[in-house]
Amino acid sequence: MARATINGLEIEYRIYGEGTPVLFIHGGFGGPNSSLLPSPNAITRDIPRGIQLITFDRRCAGESDYTLEWFDLADVATDAHELMHHLGFEQSIVVGSSMGGMVALQYVHLFSDSVTALGLMNTGADLMSHTNWGQRLAHQVSRHKNEGDEGVFAEYRERLRNPAQTPLPQDTSSDVRKQMEAARNAYMNALAITSDEDLCRYHAGMIRNASAFLGHDFTTTLENIAVPTLIVHGDADDVVPYEYGQQLATGITESTFVTIPNARHGILSYAEAREALSDWLLSL
Repeated sequence: MARATINGLEIEYRIYGEGTPVLFIHGGFGGPNSSLLPSPNAITRDIPRGIQLITFDRRCAGESDYTLEWFDLADVATDAHELMHHLGFEQSIVVGSSMGGMVALQYVHLFSDSVTALGLMNTGADLMSHTNWGQRLAHQVSRHKNEGDEGVFAEYRERLRNPAQTPLPQDTSSDVRKQMEAARNAYMNALAITSDEDLCRYHAGMIRNASAFLGHDFTTTLENIAVPTLIVHGDADDVVPYEYGQQLATGITESTFVTIPNARHGILSYAEAREALSDWLLSL
C-alpha cells in the first residue's frame, strides 16, 4: 500500500508483480461502502507471470482523499494518467471494470499514446442515461447541487445508517452467503463508529463521483479506439445489461468479445473471466 499526491489529492495505490504494466480502474461510485470496509479488487486473485498490476482508489473512494469540489470524468482519468506518470510508466495496458470502464474509455480518448491495449469488463459506453440506477443518481446529484450536502444527508441519514440488505439469488451457495453476512456485519460495525460528519462527507463524495459520469456517451467515438481491446461480459448481468458489452464490441474495430455464461455483475469475481483476461494479457 502506498500514497502519492496527484492533482492535489492523496491517492492510494498498490503494485503487484513485475513485468508489463497494467493499470486497473475499479468500478462503483466510492463513498461509504468503499471507504469504511476497503477490500482487494478481484483482479488481484490471478495475476499472470510477467504482468505488473497497478490498482488505485479513485478520488472520493476507498482510502484516497475525498473532495467536495465538483469534478468531471476527465479529472478522474487524468488522476489515473498522472499516477502512472508519477510511477514512471509512459505506456501501459488499461483495464476498467463497470464504472471504471467508462473511466478507461475517457483515458484512452484523452491519452491514446499512453495506452497499448484496453480491457473493458462488464461496462458500456454510457452507463448513466438509460439505466434506472443512473437516472436515480442523476436526481440525487441535482438535489445535492440545489439543496446542499447537509440538507440531503439529514433526510437520508437513517437510511445510510441502516442500509437495506440486498436479496441474494436463490442459487447462491451457503459459503458465499456466509461471506456476505460476515462482510455486512463488519461494515455495520465500521458504520457504528463513523461520525455523522464523516458519513456525510463519504456520501457527498459518492455523489461527486456519480456527477462525473453524467452526460458522457462514448458510443459515437468507439470507432476511434485503435488498440487491441478485450470486452468481457456476463449474459446474466442485471446491473449493466449484456447488450452494453455487445455495443462496445460492435463499435470498437479491433476488439475481442468474451461472454461468460450465467455470470452476473462483478464479472472479475468469476474465475472464467479472470482466466480470459489473463490469457489475453499474455497474448499481447
